Amino acid sequence: MTSLPRTVTTAVRPSPGANAVPPITPNNPRPVVPGAGRVGRNTVETMLFRGISTPVAFALVVIQSRFLDPEGRGRFVLVVLTVSILARLFGQLGVAVTSLSGEGDLRPLVGRALAWTALLGAGGAGVILLAGGVINAFGLRLAVIAAPALVPNILNACISGVLLGRARVRLWNVIQVVQPVATLVGLLIVVVVLGGGVDAAVGAWTISYFVTSVVALVGARDLWLPPVRARIFDGLGRRIAWLALAMGFVQIVNLIGYRVELFVLQHYKGLSAVGVYSVGMQAAEAIWLIPAAVASAVTGPVVHETEEGATRQIRSACAKGLLYTGGVAVTIGVIAPFVIPWVFGDQFRGAVRPLVLLLPGVVAYAPVTILVVYLTVRRARPRLSLYVSLIGLVVTGAMSVVLIPPYGASGAAGASAIGYAAGGLAAWLFFLNLARREDETALSSSLADARD
Repeated sequence: MTSLPRTVTTAVRPSPGANAVPPITPNNPRPVVPGAGRVGRNTVETMLFRGISTPVAFALVVIQSRFLDPEGRGRFVLVVLTVSILARLFGQLGVAVTSLSGEGDLRPLVGRALAWTALLGAGGAGVILLAGGVINAFGLRLAVIAAPALVPNILNACISGVLLGRARVRLWNVIQVVQPVATLVGLLIVVVVLGGGVDAAVGAWTISYFVTSVVALVGARDLWLPPVRARIFDGLGRRIAWLALAMGFVQIVNLIGYRVELFVLQHYKGLSAVGVYSVGMQAAEAIWLIPAAVASAVTGPVVHETEEGATRQIRSACAKGLLYTGGVAVTIGVIAPFVIPWVFGDQFRGAVRPLVLLLPGVVAYAPVTILVVYLTVRRARPRLSLYVSLIGLVVTGAMSVVLIPPYGASGAAGASAIGYAAGGLAAWLFFLNLARREDETALSSSLADARD
């Protein structure tokens, strides 16, 4: 029988005060917390894997730009974006399993999540086909080629979410790298060597997700083999789906919130300003690879630690994230005036000022990726993460309307930085409030136990 979640409800867990009572057996071992002693190593390892995937992603952009005409590149981007939006919405099933899991057998939970993967993926594929029939920008033919990628895309995300909860960071990293590498190999074969067009490029992209799914299922076979009967519409199955969709909605809001200033900038200043600003934006946001790596490393320990241990892990991880990102931000700010014109040309020299203006906000927002591990995964409160995203979206949008007309790309950077800072502050306040409530509950329980 699957154990009910330790981190979601207090009705079925022991009183926190019980944790303060000495064990009957003095040398009773403390439960093993996955990844508790490997946070630093896992962070470094994740950064090394990101050092592989980032150049691969850059190479993909170069190939698409050079071997597909601008219209073909645009069609490729639109159809991939359509699939990616649905994948973000449906791709949190594994994280939901991590949030709801106890210390028992994971297979019943994973089985339900994988069944939901197939069901949601099939429905989402139908939506993609419908979009292809309506959106002439990429059309039904490309939709037919891209739609099958949705199911393995969600499946990979599902397995990845469970792996993070068990602190199996190395396999998680492998899964993240396989897909872009497989796509690059496919594009080199079908586009560069064989001279295929956008259809071939999308086909290679779709196949890469199936290749990655094979790696994920084989590498994590202990999580789902032998398979168990998945009752996806029972209480636990519905709970997994609801929590996953709530988390997915947060991802969609995040995606819009990160880019809302681009639409305002294009409206007031045109596409050229967007192109210049995007260089600074991508350079600044690349710093978030660091806190993302830290968040990946602490997910397992935070889920399985005691409340005191979890909050301590989060505070320590956020401090490290701020320190590392702050140091990198200062370095980027110093070298940007020399590197950007040299790499991108003098026409992009105007990206330097927006980049420098973005850096403080990017640093302020860096801990949010780590705090969300506590808010959404540990405490199963995705609506708090949603509030963080909505606050950032509203503040960024409002400041964009105020700052972009007079200041252009620099105004967009300022608006975005203010939005990042607002979202970061909200995440900290939610975290501190939840941690304080849990501390007060633990103290009350301890006092009640002492009176008894």
